[in-house]
Amino acid sequence: MKQKLKFFISMRFALILLLILVAACIAGSVIPQKQEMMWYTAAYPEAVAGAIMLFGLDDVFHAGWFVALAAILCINLLGCNLIRFPSLIKRTSEGCRAEKLQKALPAWMSQRVAETTEADSLFGTLGFRKIQETTLQDGRLCRYSVKNRCGIWGAWICHLGMLVVILGFGLGQAYKSEYTVYGVPGQTKPVGDTSYTLTIDSFETLLRQDDTVEQYTSSLTMTDTATGETAGGSVKVNAPLSLFGMRLYQNATGWAADMEVKKDGEVIQNTTLCTGEYAAVEDMPELVLTLAAFYPDYAAAEDGTPMSLSGALNNPAYLYRLYYEDQVLGMRVLQEEEVITVDAYEIRFKDPQMYTLIQIKRDPFTPVAAVGGVLVIAGLLLAFYLRTAEMTAVRNPDGRWDIYGHSRKGGEEFLETIRGAVSEISSHEGGKEQRT
Repeated sequence: MKQKLKFFISMRFALILLLILVAACIAGSVIPQKQEMMWYTAAYPEAVAGAIMLFGLDDVFHAGWFVALAAILCINLLGCNLIRFPSLIKRTSEGCRAEKLQKALPAWMSQRVAETTEADSLFGTLGFRKIQETTLQDGRLCRYSVKNRCGIWGAWICHLGMLVVILGFGLGQAYKSEYTVYGVPGQTKPVGDTSYTLTIDSFETLLRQDDTVEQYTSSLTMTDTATGETAGGSVKVNAPLSLFGMRLYQNATGWAADMEVKKDGEVIQNTTLCTGEYAAVEDMPELVLTLAAFYPDYAAAEDGTPMSLSGALNNPAYLYRLYYEDQVLGMRVLQEEEVITVDAYEIRFKDPQMYTLIQIKRDPFTPVAAVGGVLVIAGLLLAFYLRTAEMTAVRNPDGRWDIYGHSRKGGEEFLETIRGAVSEISSHEGGKEQRT
């Protein structure tokens, strides 16, 4: 039982869990999430679609097994850190004690690095500042020093950071909110079920010389309708905007147009529709028009299929569907100035323009995950750049010092550094004697 518990809180088990979770995160990034079974059946072979639904890969981050594995990993990291904490505290606070050094002497004898007459110079050359001194049981003088003692906390802090990242990410997935707002400049749209509204002040498309899109930029104003407070700014692709604790992302764009409705020659309605949207005629709600597609540079293919020759507004045309009491009345391409006539009503599309689609996310636990990330980086820096090293010098009756060194990480490299420093000091002392 003790062995099983030891394995459960070991780093080996933690790495196994991490590999599984990383693979799951990759699957969650590759496989579109939260779609219907029919969607997966159409997009993948039947066996693959079945596996996706069976293992919850359609919503990886909320799947029961994913949550369970993340919870087990948290327990593993917590247990690992709790067990190591007392020994790290002891190693941090432990000073130079004759009993400790005496006990270590048998091991030192097989780890003797060098011999020198200048122990103090050697300590200083190698960066050891605080030197402690004691006398061994056999009467020999012993000097001992540790540098980068805080480095022993590197792995511990890194594990703690991983734990905080997992908790922040998990809680964020459970409590985050996501909203989508799209429209054209001048429109104000509600932000989901919140008390906020989003006004699209402007939307610009920056083109390259070859007419391909280089950047999309939206100027936005968000209002808290409960307090009247407003805040605004610009959002670009890969340059999100933060407002009221929410992150706003420039996600997509498309075409929109105004649906103008006339009755007996008089304009009675003007509604902006984005591609894919529909609107009912206000005087006749059972009459509904959908803007199915838009072609800025319309042309018909040889088989009559509508297409656009370019992205420029050269010959705009609109594909519409007209419904009356949920029955399709008609569907065709409507070019500029053409109208749809239904009894006393005339309907046409005009003023095409591009709309912006803004993705809005609110994750109250993002700061927690960020703190975890900082801890992980700090732990890695401590572990790899502040390596803890110990050096001991024992004075022999002939006045020479036996030098012993130890470092858990990069030990051989550290011992070579000591040997090099001893050689340099010895040659320097030899040179002085010759000059004398």
